[in-house]
Amino acid sequence: MYKQWREVDPGCKIVSAIFNICLKLNKIPPSWKSSSTVLIHKNGEHDDITNWRPIALSNTLYKLFTKCLTRKLADWCEMHEVFSNSQKGFTPYDGVVEHNFLLSQHFETARAGHSDSLAAWIDISNAFGSVPHEVILHSLRSRGVDHDFVSLVENLYQDSTTSILTQEGPSPPIPIQRGVKQGCPLSGILFNLALNDTLTTVQGPEVDKQILAFADDIVLLAKNQDQLQGLLDCTW
Repeated sequence: MYKQWREVDPGCKIVSAIFNICLKLNKIPPSWKSSSTVLIHKNGEHDDITNWRPIALSNTLYKLFTKCLTRKLADWCEMHEVFSNSQKGFTPYDGVVEHNFLLSQHFETARAGHSDSLAAWIDISNAFGSVPHEVILHSLRSRGVDHDFVSLVENLYQDSTTSILTQEGPSPPIPIQRGVKQGCPLSGILFNLALNDTLTTVQGPEVDKQILAFADDIVLLAKNQDQLQGLLDCTW
């Protein structure tokens, strides 16, 4: 589909005009708000919905448009130093290496000093699908993101639906009432923003390095059980 757009509109004049109208009105066409979801079986019993992975198929223009929004928001967040340094998911930097080093250093320091060190790995069930939409919008507003941009994001989620593709045909449209959109380029950074306040609260002073996050994969680091329990209490 992207190849077809390059052939039909090689200079991107049509696409640019459509995107500019969306930006001016802070709205997207209703057809962009509907997606089709394919369920891919992972393993286990077929009648257990948790054993299926949803893959959302969205309008290609919608994905191109939100890709542009993602770049704009990412640049703004970087310029204003919005994100906690403990979050390395959905960033242009190789945060995995840094987090692995900090985790190893945490245990090596304890081993060298013959002291205790603890870590707790947190698995957030359905993390991306459970974020309330109001939390997403609040995280944008509280950080001072431009009002028009927030209104546009609100419109992206308003009246959004998906249909499950089955052997008997597509299901009736299902309202998307919670969570970031599956397969949307903007979803990663919106999730990070929604989680950011929690990470900042748990982290405290940056030098302490009490929490390491890669999107929804979180590790809490502590020197004793009481400290670890305190971090868990803050997280939950």
